[in-house]
Amino acid sequence: MAGGIAAFAGMAGMNVASAEPLLSYKTIDRIIDRMTLEEKIGQMFIIQVNNTSMTDWYRNLLLEVQPGGVLFFGFNVGSFDEVRNYIDAIQRTGRYAPPLIAVDQEGGPVARVPGDPVPGATQLGQMPDTDVRKFSIDRAKFLREYGFNVNFAPVADVAYSPTSTMISRAFGSDPDLVSEKITAVVSGSRRGKIASAAKHFPGHGRTSVDSHSGLPVVDVSLDEWLSSDAKPFEAAISVGVEMIMLGHLLFPQWDTLPTTFSSKTIDVLRNDLGFRGVILTDDLVMGAMQTYTPEELIANSIAAGMDMVMYTQSPVPLTELIAHTKEKVLAGDLSEDQIDASVRRILILKSTWFPHLAIPLA
Repeated sequence: MAGGIAAFAGMAGMNVASAEPLLSYKTIDRIIDRMTLEEKIGQMFIIQVNNTSMTDWYRNLLLEVQPGGVLFFGFNVGSFDEVRNYIDAIQRTGRYAPPLIAVDQEGGPVARVPGDPVPGATQLGQMPDTDVRKFSIDRAKFLREYGFNVNFAPVADVAYSPTSTMISRAFGSDPDLVSEKITAVVSGSRRGKIASAAKHFPGHGRTSVDSHSGLPVVDVSLDEWLSSDAKPFEAAISVGVEMIMLGHLLFPQWDTLPTTFSSKTIDVLRNDLGFRGVILTDDLVMGAMQTYTPEELIANSIAAGMDMVMYTQSPVPLTELIAHTKEKVLAGDLSEDQIDASVRRILILKSTWFPHLAIPLA
């Protein structure tokens, strides 16, 4: 592994403008070839951080599962030094690529790390784009100091009415205005070297139902959506957003399945909007998805084309979910080629943005 780290460190620095991976695509494919199927499936998981410091139990879990990412909640955030030390310990558990270290730091009502100098989306939505971009650079630098490298933001939903469940988290009620702010936030975050995850695709702003408690229904055609709710996501993609998070929603004019399980929704994102980055689910513990078993949640999400599944508090041990997913692959119900493609996107993201996450070559 030492040779791999040295080789990684010796390569040219990251080109932020072009966002080319630090490692070659050929090298990334060689890493994937060395992974077991269980390790590849593990890379597709985002799991919750445990406590405010590393425990033997959590270290052993990370070493066994090899998740692609971890998510800090507010109750996991201790002092600055505690967070830094914890993140360092988490990253040392990665066999091929340390986990992405994520947080929900939208500002306003959703802020996990105290002391953030930047206001929330409703206030930013009333500011000039230049100020929004500067504030977004500031937030990225604030998070980077702790050791985070992914922010599950910005909210790209358009809050069309005061009853929208996203009214306190959205930049506004006009798709064009929201698009302008999304452009400023994503470009500012990239400048500050924090990856963004625009959410909640295809759009959570038209409904008053909160997906934490139930499955919202958004009865809008694809044509209407392309001229409205799609715009902020297109804006995010145009300035290189690294990740897009799907909401737990039902678009009945698109599919009979929730968007989390909808290959049609993934097809719209990949082919209509041209997104080539990492697609992830919203948290699978949310009320909108609780009519499905844990095994169904994982298998159906991956079958639809999700690159990463966020399951912060699985009622089933993660090792059992990985074993079940492996069985589905071996039975031909899930495609290992598709899993390889997802892991490739995940490793490209890690290599491009986080050169300190040394990916060993052996």
